[in-house]
Amino acid sequence: MTEFPRRNALSLLGAGMAFLAGCSESSTDGGNGNGPDTESGSPNDGIEIDGESGALPSYASYLPESERTGYFYGAIDAETLQTLTDDEGATEGSEPTDPLIGNPVIMAILFGRIGTVASFDAYKENDDTPGGDGVLIDANGVYTIVGRYDRSGFTDDLESAGFTAETVNDDYAVYADDESGEAVGITDEVFAVTTPNPNNDAFDPISAVKRTVATAVGDRKPKYETDDDFEWLLRASSTAGMTLCRYTETETFDAGTIGSEQVNSSTLEFAFGACEGANGVHQQLSLVDGSMTATASAIVTYADESRVSMDRLKAALGTEASSVAFNRDGSTVAIDAEYDGDLVEE
Repeated sequence: MTEFPRRNALSLLGAGMAFLAGCSESSTDGGNGNGPDTESGSPNDGIEIDGESGALPSYASYLPESERTGYFYGAIDAETLQTLTDDEGATEGSEPTDPLIGNPVIMAILFGRIGTVASFDAYKENDDTPGGDGVLIDANGVYTIVGRYDRSGFTDDLESAGFTAETVNDDYAVYADDESGEAVGITDEVFAVTTPNPNNDAFDPISAVKRTVATAVGDRKPKYETDDDFEWLLRASSTAGMTLCRYTETETFDAGTIGSEQVNSSTLEFAFGACEGANGVHQQLSLVDGSMTATASAIVTYADESRVSMDRLKAALGTEASSVAFNRDGSTVAIDAEYDGDLVEE
């Protein structure tokens, strides 16, 4: 559990994330993730639940399989990062307690930690991503930035920084730093990085990064191609702006690990307690250009209808929204919410 002082945490977000939002001059025609997007969906699609014909997110092919039954990923696009890092009030005011906002905000702050990794300088020197492009993903503890890279220059800089080659082939390279335990994977379109997990001795950074880049180049199948329920959840959800997903192959989440029903402003801890009894939850948050007004949505899935608790969901989700709607279709619940005014300033 990490202390969550807003000024320090959002400063970390700004310092660590400005590279993706502003590493090149902002595109004038890239959009801000709020309008219709035939590839990644729109947050204004309404409250229909369509997991059969809905579009997959553009980054779905970068989400690797996992050896665990549980799966977590978060993603944020460059335009949304620009909005966050440009907000002058982001270090002031009260933190949201509503998980529809609070969970994505925590995810964005945690993304800021990528700016502290040992390979960060090599990344900055070899990033050729066009302005306004790029997506940052965290899949089970591996940060992946989708963009364009000078792979040869990247590996040269890693070696100069003391990294050791673990795997090098025509499609990707995997390097490790013995001192920090950091592992880095590089392709022409992906920079993937992770560090040892102090809470999980079984986590192997090198294997995790290798799995990520092998998936990115097509040597391994992505998660959605091997799990129909996971694919259904992605297709049913809106994936513009900021997204995060918690999923398990078992019938329900472990009640002891999903956290509380509301976000605690003093910690960086996700709050999925409202989804007790569920086996999948996908959230999306889009910021309206020029303000911190937002639209949010969520899809929550259950193994069977008897596990659904509408009262629990309604009591915890959308509590700070100006308007919120719930729609239940059997064992699936969809939530759409709108938020007026600044989300972080009182």
